[in-house]
Order: sequence, then structure tokens, then C-alpha cells
Amino acid sequence: MMRRIKVFISSSMFELEYEREIATEALKDLNIQPVLFEVFPALSESPREAYLESVKECDIFILILWKSFSPAVLEEYREAVKKSKPILILLKSLDRNEHRDKSLDDFIGDLMSGEKGAYFIRTVFKKFRSIAELKNALKEGVINEISKFYEDPVHTLSKEEMYELGTSIVRTTQNRLYLYQRTPSLFLGARNYLSSSKGQYAYEVEFAESLEKWINDNHHYNDKEMMYLFSGSATRTELVENALVGNKQFIGNVIERLRRYKSIEEETGFRFRFSVLDTPISGPMLVGDNRYAIWILGKEDAVSLSQENEKISSILIRMLKTHCQILRSVEETLNIFGIPA
Repeated sequence: MMRRIKVFISSSMFELEYEREIATEALKDLNIQPVLFEVFPALSESPREAYLESVKECDIFILILWKSFSPAVLEEYREAVKKSKPILILLKSLDRNEHRDKSLDDFIGDLMSGEKGAYFIRTVFKKFRSIAELKNALKEGVINEISKFYEDPVHTLSKEEMYELGTSIVRTTQNRLYLYQRTPSLFLGARNYLSSSKGQYAYEVEFAESLEKWINDNHHYNDKEMMYLFSGSATRTELVENALVGNKQFIGNVIERLRRYKSIEEETGFRFRFSVLDTPISGPMLVGDNRYAIWILGKEDAVSLSQENEKISSILIRMLKTHCQILRSVEETLNIFGIPA
């Protein structure tokens, strides 16, 4: 039998007591299991451990906000983001005589402005005032999120579409990013290697820039992780075939980038890794929080398969981790590339 989907409801318990009851009834109408702290059975663990564990186990996280905001609610929300849960925020509009606490006002402001510290990516944001509006917003949001659990795979048929898909996954990933490229565009740049303009391969430039920005924005956080794998032999061949080894300025830039990212490895305690892949993989691969993409490349075209599926994403990450057991220095990596250190 298929298990029931679990939806965790987070809010101020007393201020929004009636709204929590309405949300519970609406979810039961959809044959969805609501999870609320006040209906937990007798606990052998601390309340904090219990509600955070329930957040980890839920399928969808709903946050209902109105006038006040407790530290426990904020902690629940951050745990949902950390675990890459689909998040639906329902905001009750204020009447003319009502006011919000400053902490809640600041939080909502961050959500609406897109401030990174608010962890707002993957968040669905809906407003309501009446009970009917609450029911409609909740049902519409939850049904939309459930449909994603069964989303059909998508595919692309060109390298440009392939890179655009990869860029999209990088930009929307919150916590983990694992990828394999035969030749590392993070170090080499786009294929028009010696051109000063984006030109024919603008989509490759955009992908590399998005990847660099994700690394810069996230490597300081202890709950983020990344692995960037690439083929040493393919990179060496690429450099030789394009007569790049003899170009001192280009090679100097490659060395500078490699040294910079290797320093990030050490700075993060190797939560972020940039490594030569010893065992070949059939094609480029990219895995974000819950979405993966696998590509099969032709000479000037490509076929890619991508899907939002947390289980497959986690399996692929476990597989990629097995290929990254050896950590190499800058000098060892350059030697594999055929570049004098």
C-alpha cells in the first residue's frame, strides 16, 4: 500500500490556532496526513528533537504566518530548507489595526526581496485573509507540490539546451551540488578559449559563471557541500588539440583558477572538492538537491535526461562519491594535464 503523504504545519500555535485546525481539515480532505506538534503522542525525547525529526520526515512543509514569529518556528523552517523540503508559506494579511513583530517583518522582507540569508529558494508564497482563501491557497499549493513528485523526466536535444538546463539546476540548488565534466569549464572556460567575447558558446560561459557564483556564495557555510569531477586525460587532450599548452597567458589563468579552488578545498575541510576522475563515466552528470541531469554528447549535439527525484539524486551522489577517494595537489593535477607546475 502506498503511504500517505505527510505535511508538517508550522506556525504560532496560539495566535493561529483556528487556522491550524482549518489547514488540518483541508489536508485530511485531500487524504494527506497533517503533522502538528500539539497532537504528538507522549515523547521520550525532547520537544525540540521531536519536532525537528518530524520536519525531516515530512514530504511538504507549510509555514503559516500572521503577527508574531517564535524561534522554534524559525528553526523548523530552516530545518525544512536544510533538508530541501518543498515549502509553502501562507501569509495572513493584516487588518488596519494589526501589526507584525519586527523579527517577522524582517523575515518576510527577506523572503520577498530574495535575500540569500532567508533561504527562500524553492519557497511558494501565498497570501490569505479569509478561511476560504486559506483553504484554496493551501490546497492549490499542496496539490502543485505533489504533482512534482510524479513529474515526468524532461529531455533536451542540443548542447545549448543542455547547458541552459545545467545552469538552471545550479542556480536553484541550495545545499549540495555534484557534477562531472569531461573537460572542466570551471578551469578552462568556454570552448572559444582564446576569444575575448562570449561568441558562439555564450551558454557555456553562462554555465561556468553560474557555477563559480554558487561556489563563491556557498563554500563559507558548513551545511553546504560540492564535488566537481573531471577527466584528466580528456583535459590533457583538449589542451593539446587546441594548442593551448604553449599559450602562457591561458595556462597561467588555468593554474590560477586551479590553485584558487584547491585552496577552497582546504578551507572547507574538503566539503568542497575539485578532483580528477580516475574511472570514466559515460557522460556529463549534474546533481542538485533533488534534481539530476545526465547527458550523452555527440559531436555538435546532445541528449539529456533530467528529473526532480530525490531518491535517484541521492543514489547518483553516492555513486559519484565513490569516484573521489584520492585527493591530489595542484602540482599533481597539473602534471596529469601535461602542464609544468
